[in-house]
Amino acid sequence: MIDDEPGAGRAAGASLTECQELTWAFRRRAKMPVTADVALLDVCAELGELSGAYLKNCGYAPATRSVPPSNQVRAEFGDVLFALLGFAAAAGLDAGAEFAATLQRYEERFVGGAEERHG
Repeated sequence: MIDDEPGAGRAAGASLTECQELTWAFRRRAKMPVTADVALLDVCAELGELSGAYLKNCGYAPATRSVPPSNQVRAEFGDVLFALLGFAAAAGLDAGAEFAATLQRYEERFVGGAEERHG
């Protein structure tokens, strides 16, 4: 478990579970507790903001060319991750363990020879 000490710099290279713990520790320090239902609504709102920033970044054009992400897209992506990890903590999920389990299911479904090709 990661302590409540400030440590935004510690997040670089941290596991999903560690990032989740850092997110929850920040929320405690900042006196921003959140329940799972509110955290999930925050995830949805942040995804909307990311979508808007991405569309503006690519000029609302079809993805016919690669456009480097703008600083706004990067910031909104970070907000989505923060909100999602906050939801995981509030809901009692272990983000790292859930990601590993999902990756294993995808390996079995897509690499293991299954015909089904949707997420």
